[in-house]
Amino acid sequence: MKGRLTTKKGKYYVVISYQDGSGKNKQKWVATGLDSKNNKRAAEELMRGIVANFDGEAVPEIKAQPNNKDLLFGDYLTEWIEIAKQNLQLSTYAAYKNKIKYIAEYFNERGITLHGITPVDIQTYYKWLMDNGKTIQACTHAHVIIRRALEIAYRTDIIPVNPAAKVQKPKSPKYEAKYYDIKQLKILFDCMQGDRFELMYKMTAFYGLRRSELCGMQWNSIDFEKNTLTLNHSVVQTCVDGKLQLIKKDLMKNASSKRTMPLIPDLKDALLKLRTKQENNRTIYSNGYDMRYVDYVWVDDLGKLVNPNTLTCHFKSLLAQNGLPPIRFHELRHSCASLLIACGVSMKEIQEWLGHSAISTTADIYSHLNYSSKLNVANTLTNVFGGGTLDVKAQNTSEAQALLSTLFRGAEHEQAAQTTPVKFDEITVTDDADGQPEQIVSAQIVPSESDSITEYKTAKAEMARLGFETLDEYFDYMEFMKVKARRNYAIT
Repeated sequence: MKGRLTTKKGKYYVVISYQDGSGKNKQKWVATGLDSKNNKRAAEELMRGIVANFDGEAVPEIKAQPNNKDLLFGDYLTEWIEIAKQNLQLSTYAAYKNKIKYIAEYFNERGITLHGITPVDIQTYYKWLMDNGKTIQACTHAHVIIRRALEIAYRTDIIPVNPAAKVQKPKSPKYEAKYYDIKQLKILFDCMQGDRFELMYKMTAFYGLRRSELCGMQWNSIDFEKNTLTLNHSVVQTCVDGKLQLIKKDLMKNASSKRTMPLIPDLKDALLKLRTKQENNRTIYSNGYDMRYVDYVWVDDLGKLVNPNTLTCHFKSLLAQNGLPPIRFHELRHSCASLLIACGVSMKEIQEWLGHSAISTTADIYSHLNYSSKLNVANTLTNVFGGGTLDVKAQNTSEAQALLSTLFRGAEHEQAAQTTPVKFDEITVTDDADGQPEQIVSAQIVPSESDSITEYKTAKAEMARLGFETLDEYFDYMEFMKVKARRNYAIT
């Protein structure tokens, strides 16, 4: 059974092609009531609902007829969401349907009909929400649903105008993202060592992932040869008809969300170990292992997919147990942005890293963090008026870059760093008690020649970057930074 749109006498019709009980090909024409001008999108949405509800010979019933003056607005919303379902993602449909239940209850209790609803009724509803403790965001969500539903009623000539178009949308205050600064992230990473979700949390902070992107990561999206990680699949948890469901989809939030990221060496090693562990678990637990999620990266020992809500709740508990300031799991993504800005990364690069659809989104959310651009302006103005230069950026950048470089270095990496060749010296001393000689062995770490050369080249490059002419100046600066770090730590 197929449906297509056609026009006749300036109106859209849905033509359904199907086979009857004897296998004979037939067509059924259904009038939409929509004018053919500027209504194609609405007609396509209506067509999906008509085709989905077509049951053989019967012409699909369009319940909300223009002459039905007594149809309650809440009842219309309940009918509309089922028709619109074909054009919505399942998670969006579930969210809309849950909100419509409460919207419909309000308007039906007051006897407000589809034909009788006014802009004042809608505006009064938003005020009622606010008076009952709902947020502006809740009002905004309700407005999106009400306006979208009434727009379909208007375009299908059920109502003469869309009253929601005359209502001022609730204005949300400018969103200022919460985040952890560099010192707080350092403490967080120390506290989460050994946690079962440690790698997931660190990946979120490093790549600035959305929860759906993290949970939807699959092994086939990781190229261990080219060292790339492609984000092209997501997993969300939503409530459908009163039941929590995991929804897996290849459709990302927007086109820019589907992106390929570089796979850093430490992360590559950790993921390879994780894959080996999962392969061993499949052997150990045999029939008890859940093979439905074998393609996913984040599963437990029995192969069950990590629940997104569990990940969020555990993060909240982790912060509380360690006395850290409360932030939402999503705000690890904001912390990533703050870290990148501290490293001097441009807004355009941050937009691509986070997968925002437009740079305006990035700039709007993180404009209050972009201190480096303001520092450049301040330096320009200071130079114009003959003042000095504000040199703050280099210190913050060094600290942020150091944190990024050690983000995935846990206890294993620290142990590996201590494998530098050790030279043992024997020192003989005399014990004052009995005059007998006592041998004491002392260990002295001696770096290899190649390590020394590398360290020297790194120091020279850093010295040139900071503008120092001699190594003595550079060493004085390094000592100053150590003293400052100890003082700042003591203060905090």
